[in-house]
Amino acid sequence: MKVRVGKWLRTLASSPGNRATRRPNLRTGNRLNSPHWSTATRVAFRFSSVYSGLYCLTTPQIFLALRGGGLGHLQEAADSWAKLWSIRPVRNWVAAHVFDKEVGERFDGGDDLYAWVGQFCRLMGAAAVTPIWSVLDRRRTNYETLDASFRLVVRMCLAGQMFSYGAVKAIPLQFQLPLSRLIEPFGNFSPMGVLWSQTGSSEAYQILLGCAEIAGGLLLILPRTATLGALLCAAELTQVFILNMTFDVPVKIHSFHLLLLSLVLLAPESARLAKVFLSNGTVDPSPRPELFRTRRANQIAAAAQVGVGLWLLRTQLHIDWAFWKKHGGGREKPALYGIWDVDEFSIDGQQHPPLTTDKQRWQRVVFDSGDVVTIQRMDDSLDVHAAAIDMDGHSITLLKMTDPEWKATLTLRRPADDLLTLDGEVDGYRLQLRLHRLNLDTFPVVGRGFHWVQKNAYMQ
Repeated sequence: MKVRVGKWLRTLASSPGNRATRRPNLRTGNRLNSPHWSTATRVAFRFSSVYSGLYCLTTPQIFLALRGGGLGHLQEAADSWAKLWSIRPVRNWVAAHVFDKEVGERFDGGDDLYAWVGQFCRLMGAAAVTPIWSVLDRRRTNYETLDASFRLVVRMCLAGQMFSYGAVKAIPLQFQLPLSRLIEPFGNFSPMGVLWSQTGSSEAYQILLGCAEIAGGLLLILPRTATLGALLCAAELTQVFILNMTFDVPVKIHSFHLLLLSLVLLAPESARLAKVFLSNGTVDPSPRPELFRTRRANQIAAAAQVGVGLWLLRTQLHIDWAFWKKHGGGREKPALYGIWDVDEFSIDGQQHPPLTTDKQRWQRVVFDSGDVVTIQRMDDSLDVHAAAIDMDGHSITLLKMTDPEWKATLTLRRPADDLLTLDGEVDGYRLQLRLHRLNLDTFPVVGRGFHWVQKNAYMQ
């Protein structure tokens, strides 16, 4: 009797009807119990996939980041491909015939008319394709298979952007505090200039921001941690978007769409995330299907994703590091580096006292890099010149970036390390200057430093 009962139970357990009611094996991709998506969910998926695909395919920042910057001789081909998919002819036609505007040939991204017309084109394209797709594919009950591939593409595009923006902060290049900012009146700063100077004044803060963005990208490239990565990216990109909006940084469109991409990745997990954060209930494993049906294939795919992601990060860090060594904090400071106060100033032998009404007199000269010299006049205005400094030949040649015909050559003498004299003809006048170099530590933003213990708040 026991043998017969056991045999009957085994037969029942292995019957087709019973097998169909088993919980699907998500790891191996068994989709016998594929869910039925609602009409609204299917339409939302179609629109979001078309719109996100158009944005990723036609946005230069995303495409150039995915190329990793390390294609060598293929770089020109990659740039040509990006330009091909920039929908420039479509933008130009729409701008001319819909908005009666000319958008030009711009290609580097931003928030100008070119970018806004591109957004209109993508939105209209997705709005046109979605109903056609819905009619042609109206019998499909879900898009689980396509969803797995779609999420992979979005993850890699978003990870590439996080690596690109993170690397340029982790290797502190994006935010700088030029010496000329120390002498420029705060009221002359643009909102974006305030943000750049504030962040550039703390190298450690900038590096931490970059490391956080890189961490979000690293979590995205591994399927098992992709949801955590999308959460981290959403938090970071929310901050970036708010900063762009409140400080008028012209990357509002792009930062908003990167935030949207992170939310697209989180949307299928919204119910589980709400349960985690808003209740004490247990959360089942994610029901999202994997790319392939076999465990081995999914392991290979995961390894490939990690490999591509690490390659993108490595090439981006390599490029930014090389640039930092040549042009950033890793470069050798010029011999005259610093802010030089003008003690004596004469024009054609006549001394000019430091009066704020004198538009000809120089107040300070700033040497921040070997090829740029900034002159501050008595009204605090700044003139930025390209410069060729020859310490051995004791000469400085100044050029105006706005006037290629303008040129001035001054003879320099340096009687002491912190003393300098300049003598030469500028705009038809004979100038003679005596200058001394300021101690940069006298500027609190440079010399204040960090204090664990302080009696009072220091706000100057």
